[in-house]
Amino acid sequence: MKFQFNTIKLITLSLFLATAFSCSNDDEPLPIVIEEEEEQVEVIAPATYSFERGGATTVSYGGQSARLNMAASLFSKLNDENVSAATLLEMFNEGKGFTAEDGADAEEQAAIAALNASGKKLGNKTAAYGNASVQPKIAGFLTEYAEDVSTNFNTNAEAGVAGSHTGAGGRTVRINGKGMELNQVFAKSLIGALVMDQVAYGYLSAKKIGDDVDNDATGLGAGEYTTMEHHWDEGLGYVYGQEDDIETAATPQGNGVLFNKYLKKVSADGKEEPGLGAIIYDAFKLGRAAIVAGDATVKNEQAEIVKTKMSRVILHKAAYYLRGAATAREASSVDYADFFHGLSEGYGFVLSLQFTYDASGASYFSHEEVTTMLTSLEAGNGFWDITPSELNAMAAQIEAKI
Repeated sequence: MKFQFNTIKLITLSLFLATAFSCSNDDEPLPIVIEEEEEQVEVIAPATYSFERGGATTVSYGGQSARLNMAASLFSKLNDENVSAATLLEMFNEGKGFTAEDGADAEEQAAIAALNASGKKLGNKTAAYGNASVQPKIAGFLTEYAEDVSTNFNTNAEAGVAGSHTGAGGRTVRINGKGMELNQVFAKSLIGALVMDQVAYGYLSAKKIGDDVDNDATGLGAGEYTTMEHHWDEGLGYVYGQEDDIETAATPQGNGVLFNKYLKKVSADGKEEPGLGAIIYDAFKLGRAAIVAGDATVKNEQAEIVKTKMSRVILHKAAYYLRGAATAREASSVDYADFFHGLSEGYGFVLSLQFTYDASGASYFSHEEVTTMLTSLEAGNGFWDITPSELNAMAAQIEAKI
């Protein structure tokens, strides 16, 4: 009862002071206004990523789907003979010059035509929030492929000499003088420099979903969305933009050549982190529902889950490919085609490490740390010279962050 008694005394004193200092003899006492706290309503995510206004969907990420399709088309082009650097750079920087594969049907040809007319680009979205040297480095992979690899298809690759190499298992790789298969390097580098960079440091950051970003749905019509809603969906588009049906993406289908492909690999049963795909998808759903409900706390919590959990895919796969390359190199009979292929994937994932996002809001590895690792991989004759012990030590450095 002591607590209640003291509370009554404080209320009485407050009423007395309010009356004594706010009223004259002829004035009525000022009213006492007691503000009640607004009841907190729990945000409930829908069963699937489905959001509507006026009976029409408000979810839109066509630009992200276009860029993922551009990356897939460029990846394919980086296996062609005698391709020009101008063509590759036009595709990357201008979002034009894409062509359908030989034998493509009318639907595929129409898709390529739509891609060229989309107005979207990869180059200006690559490492947009990262170190300024990364984008030109990735563009440089395209130029190097055109000028040094695609012109040497009939050359037997060896240390310091670009060309083709066919392994004992039948795989043929087109590599530069350091043993790097540049289509693999390019694609895996974009997993960090495009996808993670745009999601973690762009669309799911305070720049795009902070409290000062428009989220007023007043007066919006059917299918219209707020700026914050759209930004969140655009972040989601970089992950799921090539899924056939976003509503079934809790189990990643692995479409395309970038992040979603490896989200499926990492989160599948028996792999590095089973169920990770569902965690990321659920966080995207709940965060979007929180934006609709105007709950900034839940929105921010879910954004952090998406960014930190997505980063685990890159950490896992960087270590995985480095370990795999070390094992391949240690074999009594080395299949160098498989070795170069796997280590090229590892190289791209290592480059991507600088775009990860940890619980403190920083990258797990700085640009400088990543540069040191890449320099080690490229030293001398590059993959021809790297040792299993060096690869395992680098993998251990990454695994320490998982």
